[in-house]
Amino acid sequence: MPDFLDYFELENKGEAEAPAPKEFEEHFDMELLEFYEMDVVVLGASNFTEVVNSHEFVLVEFYALWCGYCQTLAFEYAQAASYLNMTRLNVVLAKVDAIENSDLSQQFQVRGFPTMLFFVNGVHEPYTGGRNVHDIMAWVKKCGSPLQTLKSTADAEKALEVETPIAVAYVKSLEDKNAKAFAAAANMDTGVTFYITEDKEVAAKFSLGKTPSLELLKKQAEKVALFKDDFEEMALTSFIAKNRLPLVITYSPETAASIFASDISKQFLLFASTEEYAKIRVIYYEAAKTFKGQIIFCHLDFVDLEVPEFFLSWNDLIVERPKLIGFDGGLKFPYDGDFSLASVKEFAGKLLENKLDPYFKSEDIPEKNDEPVKVVVGKSFDNIVLDESKDVLLHVYDPYSESLEPEYNKLAELLKDVKSIVIAKMDSIKNEHGRVPMTDYPIVFFFPAGKKTEVPIWAGAYRTASRLGKFLKKNAAIPFEADLPEYVEPKNEGEAEAPEQVEEHTDKEESKDELSAF
Repeated sequence: MPDFLDYFELENKGEAEAPAPKEFEEHFDMELLEFYEMDVVVLGASNFTEVVNSHEFVLVEFYALWCGYCQTLAFEYAQAASYLNMTRLNVVLAKVDAIENSDLSQQFQVRGFPTMLFFVNGVHEPYTGGRNVHDIMAWVKKCGSPLQTLKSTADAEKALEVETPIAVAYVKSLEDKNAKAFAAAANMDTGVTFYITEDKEVAAKFSLGKTPSLELLKKQAEKVALFKDDFEEMALTSFIAKNRLPLVITYSPETAASIFASDISKQFLLFASTEEYAKIRVIYYEAAKTFKGQIIFCHLDFVDLEVPEFFLSWNDLIVERPKLIGFDGGLKFPYDGDFSLASVKEFAGKLLENKLDPYFKSEDIPEKNDEPVKVVVGKSFDNIVLDESKDVLLHVYDPYSESLEPEYNKLAELLKDVKSIVIAKMDSIKNEHGRVPMTDYPIVFFFPAGKKTEVPIWAGAYRTASRLGKFLKKNAAIPFEADLPEYVEPKNEGEAEAPEQVEEHTDKEESKDELSAF
């Protein structure tokens, strides 16, 4: 294997061109993945806090073994870790098995796989970069020096070729208060590449004629945004946050993080073919201008794109196209009006003011529900799961999760005479409820008695009657007695408690695609 340390030292100084040498990629194949993952730090409950607090910059991937997107990312992630290790940059790439470390996943509100978080001195923010090695490298490398100085017109030409949004400031001096305010803003945002110059000829390349001045450039239709306020950190930060995203983002696995992991929590999701979208594009863009920085406007066309598993359960909402859906924290708000600008803007205003009623799917309430495992549907969720007098264990499943059922049924049979406990299940494809966190299924949640307004407790990767029984004994708000099987801790740390079930689950899940940001 060739030694590319010299190359990366040159590349960091701007004396070598990206991408990395072709021969490096030719030598790096899937057979070497495990070897190169030696540069990826494996995190768990025992070392997570120590690692993210003891390093200035740590990029953490929360993954699931059965996640197709995670498997694809693993190769790119390993390469990036190896590259960064050779450059001696102070950036650590790490990974967490989100299923085995369910407490960490719950702590950081991991709702799907892969979820990537970037820690700066222990404080995290969403990773908003791409998923190939060069995108990962470009995103994390700017963290060590977020603000780059343009000293020549050649530097300016290179900056104009950057694919990510760029913010360029023209100041009188690199040491004046305006330069310092811009540098502070650069430290606050990792989704933009920041440049600064005090050179008049360089500034002219960006049509900047006076000091101080700032513009943000993107590759999308709305190419240039000019900053017109005073150079103050908060004003600069707000301007960049509002203008760095396109007015309308076209959904893809690469853009999903920008949509769903943004600081902007509300989205407009427009499901429409290319032809359908062309008819309403102008109105959609005009509405996006009005709510820039408040709502992320997206266009989703799955004709030429494999539909992520997350959206498969939306089929009942998007049968008719075009279909606009407001989205906020996992809640869906279908739009039934016409596509006039006034109507779309009115709908957006109500979404911002939380004046819309969310949509939830539900099967009919079953006529009989007398088995040990109670069937919960959307319409019966409040009466069964949110009953304050009961400790409720809820298995949220889809057709891929039947492997849990034998053990779950066994647990329910053992506890059927305990009046304070309800063992329940809900089909996630046919039912929804606002208290069920949006995530990948199967998953088991626990709703303690007397605490139904609190976030439910995630039962993690526990899949056997003995382990779930021990979990209930520990977490039940109402103490109970029952003849439960004894749980024996695995011999090796991280060993699955029921290998045959985990293997079956993996086989069934292999064909599923996960939404990158959930």
